[in-house]
Amino acid sequence: MTLTNRIKYTARKHVSMTFALLVLAFLAGCASKGPQINLDESQNFAEINTFFVRAPLNSVNPEIENQLTSAISRALIAKGLKPSSEEGADVLVGFLPSTASEENDTRLNLGLGTGVFGRSTGISLGSIFSVPIGERVTQYQNLQIDVVKGEKFIYSAVGSVEVESTDSVTIQNKLGELVANLLEAFPAK
Repeated sequence: MTLTNRIKYTARKHVSMTFALLVLAFLAGCASKGPQINLDESQNFAEINTFFVRAPLNSVNPEIENQLTSAISRALIAKGLKPSSEEGADVLVGFLPSTASEENDTRLNLGLGTGVFGRSTGISLGSIFSVPIGERVTQYQNLQIDVVKGEKFIYSAVGSVEVESTDSVTIQNKLGELVANLLEAFPAK
């Protein structure tokens, strides 16, 4: 194998490895969008019979928060727990809703470059024009649910859902689905 062929082979090998690493990084980034759920394995969930859902401290939309309280209560009742007063509850459930947006700016980059390895291959060293071809803003509704027994967190779930519309009905439905997903791993009686 000549020196020129070795250089070309090594360059292709590095490009292939770099591409594979970029694909893996992209897939890992996509995988992190799901809910994050943690529960205290040392906790005996069979001892828990009653719950109380607290309103969030950052109250923004009381109607949505009432719907979230109802959705959390329905999910825990389906797990075999009973609602109770705050003083008599075995566990206290807190939740924190929030919103986020992400701008996805799509651009077409046009440019001129020079070849690094001669006539057969070339690498662009920069771009001259950057033309926007579309802009999209993605809205997310985030939710964190924490279950506390005494002064100890025994269950915590965080997740988000993409919301196509910002009307209250859509957000309510999406949050109901998110609550079900976040409390799905909560141990049933």
